[in-house]
Amino acid sequence: VILFIGSLQLAKTIGFEFIPMLDEGNIQVKVELPQGTNLAETEKVMNQTLDVIKSHKEVEHVLINLGKIDDFNTGSNVAIASIKLVDAKNRDKTTNQINNTLIEEFANIPNATIKSSAISSGGGGGDAPIDFFLVGQNLSKLENYEKEIGNNLRSNVKDLINFDSSSRTGKPEISLIPKRDKLAQAGLTVMDVAYAVRTSIEGIVSTKYRENGNEYDIRVKLNPASYDSEENIGNLTIVTKSGKYRLAQLAKVEMKSSQTTIRHRDKLKAIEFTGSPAIGVPLGDVMKQINAELKKTNFDYGYKIQWAGDSKMMSDTVKDMAKAFILAILLTYLLLSAILESFTQPLLILITIPLALIGVFLALYFTGLTMNIFSMMAIIMLVGIVVNNAILLLDYTKQQINSGKSVHEALIVACPTKLKPILMSSLAVMLGMLPMALGIGSAGKEFRQAMGVVSIGGLVVSTLLTLLVIPILFYLTTKDKS
Repeated sequence: VILFIGSLQLAKTIGFEFIPMLDEGNIQVKVELPQGTNLAETEKVMNQTLDVIKSHKEVEHVLINLGKIDDFNTGSNVAIASIKLVDAKNRDKTTNQINNTLIEEFANIPNATIKSSAISSGGGGGDAPIDFFLVGQNLSKLENYEKEIGNNLRSNVKDLINFDSSSRTGKPEISLIPKRDKLAQAGLTVMDVAYAVRTSIEGIVSTKYRENGNEYDIRVKLNPASYDSEENIGNLTIVTKSGKYRLAQLAKVEMKSSQTTIRHRDKLKAIEFTGSPAIGVPLGDVMKQINAELKKTNFDYGYKIQWAGDSKMMSDTVKDMAKAFILAILLTYLLLSAILESFTQPLLILITIPLALIGVFLALYFTGLTMNIFSMMAIIMLVGIVVNNAILLLDYTKQQINSGKSVHEALIVACPTKLKPILMSSLAVMLGMLPMALGIGSAGKEFRQAMGVVSIGGLVVSTLLTLLVIPILFYLTTKDKS
């Protein structure tokens, strides 16, 4: 009992994540400059970024895309670099280690937001591991909450890096606000003014040029210098039946900032927050810190947080795995009850499960591996494996009791007799799992290793403790019946 309680305390220090990252040598670097930055300036920053990347001998090639990160992030101020490293066997550092070095070096490039992340096809493929949405009806209210949440997380969650939100300062635009009384006096409508401005800036096809059976549009429009500023646009001429007017006489010309994108989720306006755990920090640990900070924000009715991405899948997986674990125990209990024709003796056999968990937590702690979907799958498999030793022991003990021996005498005979079969069967399983635990082979070893370590750790401890705990408990619970 003391060992089990102690292992539960140890389990709190074990990292938690959804899927281990494969070392496939892929790194993605996203660069964002202030709104309004032209493509030439973005290219200069990308050249600085490229110089940093090329300084690492592990880099095989780099592919750069200017003007677009994804469908939501486009413009002359953004760019992305996809880095491919040489094969893992030809480098001393892992993808994560190289990425961590790049993050530190990119910090020296000024006036740019640079986010670098290691990606893999198995887990964390491109998207940020930490991903959640703030949803609600009113966009301005969402922006206020975004500032509060952003400040709290940046200040108080030290293990959160590459933190960002989809909220952006709008691009500058010139807005025309009609002066309806002036329009009425001039005998114009808003549509007339809009059409006149469009004709001046975009032009109008006045005729066509035909040559050798081909037609070419002839578009007439103003020189760009005539509308390249707020003042020049105000001076555009609007011709009416009653005379000529300056645009500024008929409409108020204002320079404003516009929303570049408005995201929606479940038919509500949304702001997306993304980020990554710091170097060596499991995803689950950072999520706990974020949830603690989010609880400090008092949301009005209709405004809430929705988790997404790896974070959401991890939460759902934990719930599903917990249900599967409980179902595995229940089915094992029902099967043992039917075989042994008893409702109490199977409970004694199922005590081997918490004994196995002691070994699981110890193995993960000392190997430095995390609790992930593969670790949890291995724990569920252990439910059906670790009970075998207790079944072998107690079944033979019961045979001895039925032949006329007392409980004590039966245990004295059964335990040494079944010691060899128990050790042999457990050792066979452990040796079979050893290549997985050692991470032999390069393809997907991160997935296999957790299953091997958990299986071996659970089997070692449960086998040793089963040989001691199960006979004692059986003796204490049945000695009066002999």
